[in-house]
Amino acid sequence: MKTARTSTDADAAFPVEAGLVQDAAPHLQIRTFGRAEVLVDGKSAEWHAASAQDLCFYLLSFPAGRTRAQILDDLWGLEADHQSANRFRVTLHRLRGALGLPNSVTEAYGRYSLSAEVFQASDVQHFYAALQRAERAAAPEERMAAYRQVLGTYAGEYLPEFQTEWARQARQEHQAAFVRACTDLSAVYCELSDCREAVSTLTQALKLDPFIGENYHQKLMTCLSVTENRYAAIEHYRRFIRFLQDDLQDTPMSETAQLAERVKSGEHICKKMQGQEAPSTSLCPLTVDGVCPAGMQLLQLV
Repeated sequence: MKTARTSTDADAAFPVEAGLVQDAAPHLQIRTFGRAEVLVDGKSAEWHAASAQDLCFYLLSFPAGRTRAQILDDLWGLEADHQSANRFRVTLHRLRGALGLPNSVTEAYGRYSLSAEVFQASDVQHFYAALQRAERAAAPEERMAAYRQVLGTYAGEYLPEFQTEWARQARQEHQAAFVRACTDLSAVYCELSDCREAVSTLTQALKLDPFIGENYHQKLMTCLSVTENRYAAIEHYRRFIRFLQDDLQDTPMSETAQLAERVKSGEHICKKMQGQEAPSTSLCPLTVDGVCPAGMQLLQLV
């Protein structure tokens, strides 16, 4: 029987930096966002068996540790017996050998986990360390710098090559953290009156997860009315309506519809920008050069 991931696993996944080894092993680098790769001295790790690689990324997804029975069941669908125990020992030996660290996997109270040294070498650890710095920072500029590191570290889906249930659950957790970072960074940009960057990061969040909340769609409509024009804001509103109808069989909240009418009428919705000059040029948040090709959809909700 599969054991579901818990919030405890996620919280233990990436403890505060003070509790970790400060310097990662210089010869080890683990990439999980966008691709699954382990480099030792700049070269791909030699696993000798796919099971050793699977065990590495599995334990990386459960930093709180897993029991031998859970590992056997989740990775290979095996019951705990003499034969499976031998397979586990061989795989564990191969994993430690591939990483070049004899103590890369530790056991405590019947739970196996990767060492802090291994976690420090992973991009997922860097991701959460930057997220923690952002959440602790007092000044907007400090939060912005840390959140930028978060966004820069997230190079794509977590372990995209793995289609197992444990990988999908971890993938969803990390994506949710990334989306939260995008919305938080958008708020920081808004606080600093950097409207274009606020739109760009909020668009990024809504593209990944259009379900995060209708208030974020309202916010984007408001921001677009400043950085683009009322037509762009209404276009997003219309796409949002179609998204609700097609995916949720629902309609927008009355507050959203009222906001759309206010935008249509030409009202300046953004209180922060009232009395200030709007950005002089209009930039598209979905292209590198900021120029929207003719007919390009500003935000495609899927």
